[in-house]
Amino acid sequence: MMLTVAGHHHPTTTLEETSLSLRQPEPERPLGRRFVIQPGVRRPFPLLLGLAGPSGSGKTYSALRLATGIAKVAGGDIVVIDTENRRAQHYADLFAFQHIDFAPPYGPMDYLAAIQTAERIQPAVIVIDSLSHEHDGEGGTLDCVTAELERLAGADTGLQQKLAAAAWRKPKAARRAFLSGLLRLSPHVIVCIRANERVRHQII
Repeated sequence: MMLTVAGHHHPTTTLEETSLSLRQPEPERPLGRRFVIQPGVRRPFPLLLGLAGPSGSGKTYSALRLATGIAKVAGGDIVVIDTENRRAQHYADLFAFQHIDFAPPYGPMDYLAAIQTAERIQPAVIVIDSLSHEHDGEGGTLDCVTAELERLAGADTGLQQKLAAAAWRKPKAARRAFLSGLLRLSPHVIVCIRANERVRHQII
């Protein structure tokens, strides 16, 4: 239908045309990160093993035996990151390995630097003996928290209590960075962890 006004023709808009104009496709919204979907394929994946036990229980020897077997199959060297005052070298006549003498401080970023150094030679296995120092060793995470709390609150014990949670932020971020680096290592990894020995009290 056409409508004529003062010699001009204006086409009327039908209901169907109005409906079509309202159905214009919306622009695509940005998705942020993009991911790829692909078939699952079995691939070689590095082992991450943990050995826990009290001091003197044979963690270092067991770790080196495991590492030697893995290295024979995978091919390559063994690197021992030694936080125990070079005690791993007591087994140098029994096992072949490269050695890193890891002295204090034992902060998470120090551990990250140690594993990155070990990875440079592309070994088959990295042995961390031990990981316990990262938590409560000299310059470890607990010491980092104490230092951060003193920086934030000084000697004010009341303020220290209020800022106790805040003092964990930087050390926790450093620990996350270390753990992320540990999980992304290409070599197989064996970690030794010192555990407290259980004592049973018995009445005689």
